[in-house]
Amino acid sequence: MLFMAIIMVSLFISGALISSLMRETYLEDNQTQLTRILDNLESWGYMYNNGYIEEALVESVLQEMAKREDVVVWVVKNDNKTIKYAGGEVTWEEVAMYYEKMLANLQENQRDMVVEEEANFFNTPVITAAAAIDHGVGADQYCYIFVHRRISALNEPLMAVYRSIVLSIAIAAVLAMLLTYFFTRSMLRPLSVVARGAKQLARGHFDIWLEVKSEDEIGQLADTFNVVARDLKKSQQTQDSFVANVSHELRSPLTSIQGMVQGVIDGIIPKNEELHYLSVVLDETKRMNGLISDLLDLAKIESGQFPMQVADVEVNEMVRRLLITFERKIDVKNLMVEVEFQNNKQYAQADENRLMQVLQNLMDNAIKFADYGGRLRISTMTDDKLVYVSVNNSGEPIPRSMIPSLFDRFYKGDESHTRVKEGTGIGLSIVKKILEEHRQKIWVESDSIGGTTFTFTLNKSQEKLEE
Repeated sequence: MLFMAIIMVSLFISGALISSLMRETYLEDNQTQLTRILDNLESWGYMYNNGYIEEALVESVLQEMAKREDVVVWVVKNDNKTIKYAGGEVTWEEVAMYYEKMLANLQENQRDMVVEEEANFFNTPVITAAAAIDHGVGADQYCYIFVHRRISALNEPLMAVYRSIVLSIAIAAVLAMLLTYFFTRSMLRPLSVVARGAKQLARGHFDIWLEVKSEDEIGQLADTFNVVARDLKKSQQTQDSFVANVSHELRSPLTSIQGMVQGVIDGIIPKNEELHYLSVVLDETKRMNGLISDLLDLAKIESGQFPMQVADVEVNEMVRRLLITFERKIDVKNLMVEVEFQNNKQYAQADENRLMQVLQNLMDNAIKFADYGGRLRISTMTDDKLVYVSVNNSGEPIPRSMIPSLFDRFYKGDESHTRVKEGTGIGLSIVKKILEEHRQKIWVESDSIGGTTFTFTLNKSQEKLEE
């Protein structure tokens, strides 16, 4: 309705402007015609005013011209002697009353032209052109020629133009309404589909897909809506899986702790074995505490409440310190440690604590999953902009199908969450989130020959020189 109203108003304004322009054009054309007629009559008026020709001859000429040109002609003297053609007589008093201002202009400028829209001698709008003829014998005697054309005479050609304009407006309006109707209908149909999808989305139904085939902005809106619905569905699935995994990870150790404590209280566990079972309970509580800490860290990183304090960090020294902390685990697995540094000192831009967490998780996993008597290799290298840090271990390769899921929460390589290896299953998720906060990447390469290698990047420090 708004489009149609705009179209109708626009057409009405255009029609009014065209009509006004056409009327003005016709008036100007008639004023030109009246000026031409006045030029032809002026010589006859001069001869009549000076007594060179008889009034009958003048009357004959003027009648013929008035009939041919569809005008009313007055030849008026200010001595009340008047010749009027095309209807009735007029007195000087009437002329002076209706054309007082015009007479004053004629005495000064010899010619004048007016368009009388209001009440006048003819009681209808007229165009009047007049000329003052040189006076005759008496100094106070003037002869004036008035040529009148009723504006109503213009109505017929103007009405033809108006009819054409109205017909054009009507046709344009009908076409505009039809086109607007079909356009709005084609636009509103996909919008209604999006609206219904939005209502389903608001009710929590994320398994929806909008079928909108248009390639305009509405089609782009539908595509964006489908992407949002898909992401929300994936987020819901991730959330459900997260809750299930957390529940499983917490329920199992709690059940074990409850059973062991209950056994000690009930006296089922012998006295000489109580310390052993209590040490198991302590290990389970430590593992639960580690899981909760990791979950809190992951939640803080994802919510942006874990701000990064980026500074220049010496990566090689950090690797050396971590190897010392993992010395006991390395000895237990009888691993051969290889360190390959391209530079003696390698500076990068990173948050020191978060980078320590990344290296600690990667090295801990490498030691944990390395085969007994195998190899642990840590290397750093650089190019013009980035520092590359790699952690490699020998052992059974990771199946190619599992690599895309390694950084998912609670992923341990099987769906049963068996604890063949220690860990919470979210260490690699934290690693990826921390590196994403640094705007860096991490990737995995694994085969039976080279083992498994985790490699990540850091921005190279521009203020420190590698040695």
